[in-house]
Amino acid sequence: MQQSKAFILRRFMAWRRFQVMLFVLLFVAVTSSVCLAMIEVGSLTKVTSKEKYGITMHARQNGDAGIKVWLEFKKKVWLEFKKKVWLEKFTYAPLEMADENGKHMISAMLQPTPIYHQQAEDLTTVSFSADASQLSRCRFWGVC
Repeated sequence: MQQSKAFILRRFMAWRRFQVMLFVLLFVAVTSSVCLAMIEVGSLTKVTSKEKYGITMHARQNGDAGIKVWLEFKKKVWLEFKKKVWLEKFTYAPLEMADENGKHMISAMLQPTPIYHQQAEDLTTVSFSADASQLSRCRFWGVC
């Protein structure tokens, strides 16, 4: 009799652990959402990027460092993904560079910093410098 009580108690505890683990897994599955990790990637034309998203690109000579390229982003951007919202925080812009065969060479996270004194309050900028011959192999995108 004593042995059967211990057996029943062990089975009950195992069943209880199973229920708790099942509940935790279901809770994580229900509360996780695609929108928490969603990223939208696409190519923009010069006109679309300026008119729709407020992104402009500028470049100038930068001495021995080659060409300085900077991107200006409006701090408030109107996004049209599923619902229209104002996006108010630009975080960073990843930069990648590949060789002539398309093999990854370098990557960097461009952090927003002012490029020039008295920059407009509604703009944020990121910049990098590269040799003029390497600019065609550079690509970047904005992360908000």
